[in-house]
Amino acid sequence: MRKPLHIWITFLACFALLLAAMAWVSWHTLALERTREEAARDADQQERVRLALWRLDFQASALLMRENARPPHDFRPFHAPEGLVNKAYGNVAKGDVLVPSPLLAEVPEHVLLHFQMDTKGQVMSPQVPQNDERALALAQFINADDLTRSELRLSGLRALLAQPSNAMTPRREVSSYDFLRRSQTPAAPAQPLVLNRRLLAETACAVSFEFDDAPPFEGNDASLPRNAAWAVQQGQAAMQQSLFNSAENSFRNRAVTAQAEEAIKQQPMIKVKEPPAKALAKTDIPEVKPAPAAKTMEKKAEAAADKAMTPAPMAAGIAAAAAPAAPAASVMPSLAAAAAQADLAPGDATPNDATVVPRKNAPAPNSSRPFQGVWLGKNLVLTREAFVDGVRMVQGVWLDWPELHAAWLREITDLFPDAKLEPAANTNAGTRPTDDPLRFAALPVRLVPGVIQLPPLPFWTPLRRSLAIALACVLLAAAAVGLVLHGTVALSERRADFVSAVTHELRTPLTTFRLYSEMLADGMVTDEAQRKTYLDTLTGEAGRLSHLVENVLAYARLERGSGKARAENVTIGELLDRILPRLKQRADDCGMEVRVHATEMDRKTQLHIDAAAVEQILFNLVDNACKYAAPRAAEPVIHVEADTSGKFAMLRVRDHGGGISRSERRRIFHPFHKSADQAAHSAPGVGLGLALCQRLATALGGAITLDAAHKDGACFVLRLPK
Repeated sequence: MRKPLHIWITFLACFALLLAAMAWVSWHTLALERTREEAARDADQQERVRLALWRLDFQASALLMRENARPPHDFRPFHAPEGLVNKAYGNVAKGDVLVPSPLLAEVPEHVLLHFQMDTKGQVMSPQVPQNDERALALAQFINADDLTRSELRLSGLRALLAQPSNAMTPRREVSSYDFLRRSQTPAAPAQPLVLNRRLLAETACAVSFEFDDAPPFEGNDASLPRNAAWAVQQGQAAMQQSLFNSAENSFRNRAVTAQAEEAIKQQPMIKVKEPPAKALAKTDIPEVKPAPAAKTMEKKAEAAADKAMTPAPMAAGIAAAAAPAAPAASVMPSLAAAAAQADLAPGDATPNDATVVPRKNAPAPNSSRPFQGVWLGKNLVLTREAFVDGVRMVQGVWLDWPELHAAWLREITDLFPDAKLEPAANTNAGTRPTDDPLRFAALPVRLVPGVIQLPPLPFWTPLRRSLAIALACVLLAAAAVGLVLHGTVALSERRADFVSAVTHELRTPLTTFRLYSEMLADGMVTDEAQRKTYLDTLTGEAGRLSHLVENVLAYARLERGSGKARAENVTIGELLDRILPRLKQRADDCGMEVRVHATEMDRKTQLHIDAAAVEQILFNLVDNACKYAAPRAAEPVIHVEADTSGKFAMLRVRDHGGGISRSERRRIFHPFHKSADQAAHSAPGVGLGLALCQRLATALGGAITLDAAHKDGACFVLRLPK
């Protein structure tokens, strides 16, 4: 019977379809896993960047907070405090006492120099005092080496500010005040040359900082005398600043005097000399009523204050500064009285009657804006707009960028070992920087994380392990289905072979039985000798059928596992003596002879086995030798040999026939391997004898094999445990 190929083709097609579906699902699942891992890595990268920026912004914000906390007057080597009182509870005039700046003795960490710049473009530093202040600083506060180093840095800073900027000046909204100022000046070129000092001022100031290109004043503001004429001399830049100073001093002196009088009243035991009339005359400023024309101008100024701010003429202020002290003092009381009533703005004093026009929201005489960061080439500078005693200044902090860069990178080494910091675009004062996720919030610095060497993902991820297990289960299921299918097909084939072989084996004896029994029953055989021959033939066919049925039933019992072994103690000699008559009878039927070869020691070897099963194995082996070896045997002898010299007891059955071909050796122990054609042209049998022998030997704990080394016929070896 040919194998049903269509069954296997269907099975292989289904298996291929299942593998294709499994491969498609696995590919898409792995793609999703890669996407998820990439998203997780990106999220980890973003979290690292966020944490790194948080650390860096914390450091930058701490630096800015430290510098923003400095009052504007700290940017002078020495400054004159206000509102001081001596032991006699008398007022100390501004300029009589000087206080050193905290920046004079020690330069903060990561800072090269503190400086300020006026409208003349003069750059001064609290670390570089001049003239008498220099001698005082060297004597009590700093050493010569630090001063020399600061002077060199100040020279370098001045050269840096005088250089052209490598970027265009930051663009800003044009106010009405800028428009009026520009309308009075000649038209500028389309693309003017922008110096670093202009870039510094434009970054610090919300309103344009106009530089005065007149020849600068030779010297330093520290060289000016700190006496009663301090405010007048400082008014060289603007007359209104002198007004601020005088009015503020007057109010402060009055407040100090009032506090002193109140303290004296509360402590009557302390005697204090009353100040002389001349001293009181210096501190008291008489009230001056503004002229009618001043009232008119005051109303007009209030109406136009929000539209435009007209630059004030500076001639009156300069003339007042150059005049003797007495005329200036005569003008100051009226101006101070007017300034005491309202805030004054630059340029609100008129040259005719010294009438002051008040303006709301004027800056305080000592105030400052927050610091802004700006890049001047490769130098990072903090800059802000400040009013020092009413004078508008640009104050700055020259940072030590290489040292600051290294210190900040040490903060994020654990997150980004190869990170770098690079300059970002400068921004105007009060404007929002461009949206850059890697830019600092406090300074124009940008983080470049660099390449992060993340650990590679393991090959056997949980998902891949699950897919591998699923694939293994699919393969095992397919293998199980294949085995079941193979067993089913093999069983079907064996069943067909069995039906074919049994049908042939039963038809021949049944035909003989029917023919001979009818002849004997009808009395057609009258010769006694012939009758005896017929009866012997019927007896042989009956034994043949009995042996066939016995083998089939024994194999069926073994297949079902219902065969029970009846083990007993028996020697090899006793076993051979019991089976030898039956073997000789079977050999006599085909003209063969059975010879037993066993020594006395072999015969006495005792075995604990099922003797009936061993007898059936030996009978089947002799029966096969009679059926297949007898017609072509070189010698009509079947040898039964015993060998107990080894670990197992060996029983060999060999003949001198044609042997078994190499192609048949693999199938001789298969049950029902004879087809209908083979059964018709070969010796009687259904192909179940050797399969039954193998099953019985396995049940006994032994094995049966074909000795391929034996060349003269076939030799089967039965191995039994001792």
